[in-house]
Amino acid sequence: MQKFDPKRSLWLYKLWEYLLLFDGSSEEERMLAYRYGWHIFSSNRQHFEDFSLFLRRRKWFIYLSLIYPILITFISLLLALSVLTIEVAMKVPLALIFSGVTAGIIYNLIGKTLKNIRETAIFLRYVNPNEKLANFLEFENLDLLDKENALLFYENMRAKRDYIHDETPENNLDKTEKLLAVEFLLGGPGTLNELINKLCLNPNCSLSKEGVYRVLGVILSASPNNIKKDIVKGVKEIRSGENLSSKRIDQLRNVKAIFSQSKLGLKANEIDSLIFNQKKGSF
Repeated sequence: MQKFDPKRSLWLYKLWEYLLLFDGSSEEERMLAYRYGWHIFSSNRQHFEDFSLFLRRRKWFIYLSLIYPILITFISLLLALSVLTIEVAMKVPLALIFSGVTAGIIYNLIGKTLKNIRETAIFLRYVNPNEKLANFLEFENLDLLDKENALLFYENMRAKRDYIHDETPENNLDKTEKLLAVEFLLGGPGTLNELINKLCLNPNCSLSKEGVYRVLGVILSASPNNIKKDIVKGVKEIRSGENLSSKRIDQLRNVKAIFSQSKLGLKANEIDSLIFNQKKGSF
């Protein structure tokens, strides 16, 4: 079963978390698991507060789950030692020793998991969108298969190095990215081209395609011919094509960052899934 399946249901994701199926791996994979979890939550119209609450509850649930076997071991050993003919003062220390051994075995088996769980509070403070918006946006921009950037994000988190928020990233978008952003806002692949066709065919609008392309060219500082190529072919291929180049994937990331900053989580997740499917297909 695919570890980061973008179509996994919310309850199934929670079950995987409670079963520690995302833990026990490297720090960068834990960061990607957090990103995946937020993707699932936001896809189900949940807020980040809901995601944070779930992670906190999971943390204490796991801690309590680990305490129970130690207590059971302690009580069982006390009962077993009660039948032995040794002094009472010796029974409790022996039970404590065996309970400690049990705790040591548990720690050795899931030590990495416990480390990841301990860092939950650090992670939630670091990406709190109300206080650390730049960190949160950087977290949202993580790709689910990008371990290198996930490790860099983890190291910055542990070092308490905050990211710097760019207030006007839209000024850095090229014409294709701007048209791509409009296309995502309007709907499915080819929606922008279909809308222009409908407007030009409507006698009440008195529009021509050439005129529309010229106006868009002036707005986006590009030639009408290049605007036409992007609308008719380029943008549609990015959204529905396969084997996208690294340049196209970077353009998708830039558009995704705009939607994330604008708090359009569903659109950002739509782009995230597209990037994930493209990268998965390259393996």
